[in-house]
Amino acid sequence: MHYHFKSRDAVAALLLLLVPCPLLVHASKPDGKEGHHHHEVTPGVQSLDVYATASQLHLLTGELSKDGTRTELYHQSSSDAGKTWSTPVRVDAGQPAPHGAHRGMDPQFAANGNRLMAVWMTPGTDMFGGGPMATSLSNDGGKTWKPGPNPADDGSTTGHGFLDVAADAKGDFHLTWLDTRGDKRGLRYARSTDGGLTWSKNDTVDAETCECCWNAMAVGADGSVGILYRDKAPRDMSVALLGKGEKQWRANRAGEFGWDFNGCPHVGGGIVMGGSVLHATVWTGLQPHEGVYYLQSPDRGNTWSKPQPLRIGSASHPDIATDKTNRVVAAWDQPGEGISVSESGDGGATWSSPARVVNAAASASHPRVVITKRGVRVFWTEAGEDGVGQWRSALQAR
Repeated sequence: MHYHFKSRDAVAALLLLLVPCPLLVHASKPDGKEGHHHHEVTPGVQSLDVYATASQLHLLTGELSKDGTRTELYHQSSSDAGKTWSTPVRVDAGQPAPHGAHRGMDPQFAANGNRLMAVWMTPGTDMFGGGPMATSLSNDGGKTWKPGPNPADDGSTTGHGFLDVAADAKGDFHLTWLDTRGDKRGLRYARSTDGGLTWSKNDTVDAETCECCWNAMAVGADGSVGILYRDKAPRDMSVALLGKGEKQWRANRAGEFGWDFNGCPHVGGGIVMGGSVLHATVWTGLQPHEGVYYLQSPDRGNTWSKPQPLRIGSASHPDIATDKTNRVVAAWDQPGEGISVSESGDGGATWSSPARVVNAAASASHPRVVITKRGVRVFWTEAGEDGVGQWRSALQAR
């Protein structure tokens, strides 16, 4: 790993960053302009994304092919809150393979009814081999898939990664990612109103951001969009908002930690919309405050509450979910302890003590959490006894 440091806080934070993911080991680019990094590929599951609709859960996994030459993408769905799953169907057949798919840079998935979309970064020409995006579309609930277009309009063959995609109530797809235009790596956005067949002119949401932390997107019932991302200087999280009918993005810090760290921590956060309230989980490496925090904005991102610590220390990789009952759930991982969950029944005002997810191995990492009619379901990846990566989930009953 190559990092540049500006402060003692950054040096101390590196102690956390050197704890490897159980499935792969990351190495960042020295100057970080492209924001990609080498990783050690191990057999089994490389990546995971979960998408919840009112009636179904959708799972997109990236798995190393039997001959070890590429990552293959598979979709499966569940109509019983994750108790049983459909037979996995290959999503990316006949298309360029996902490049560098791993936890923290997972190929992404979104759904509206029977219209489904997967999107990933393909091989290209940047110094770590990253390239353009590819999409795959289904109009029959995932039974069959066909290639879609590249949503980026810059014509570049360098890396377009750290994606997130979501669908709104109308069925429009919203997509965000990082790419380099000119000499700066920044946050982009595009929208598709026809199921992914065509995409809007790309917006530059923020012209210069952290180079390689994942982005998270929340879409409101009215079509408003919020994007949680790690900013450049300081390396705190920001949320960019585009309201219904608005043309200009507006952004505010989501947690004023003032973390002066000239490197990439490879950690993003989670964001959801509950009516007009935005809920977010963020991570900071600022010593001695490193850890996972919750905060909310009651006015669609104009102002944010003071960050509330959920777990201080080596806790990382947070996610968040909410429902219409004012319930909010956060999940994170911690080296040697697996996955933990904390809940709020009053819209984020107070939180339960963290509880470890049953049957999550100590190597479990990068949780994704959803609230279903049967309770909270948490997904994660872990290394099996044979060292093969696998995905797991557990239902935390109401």
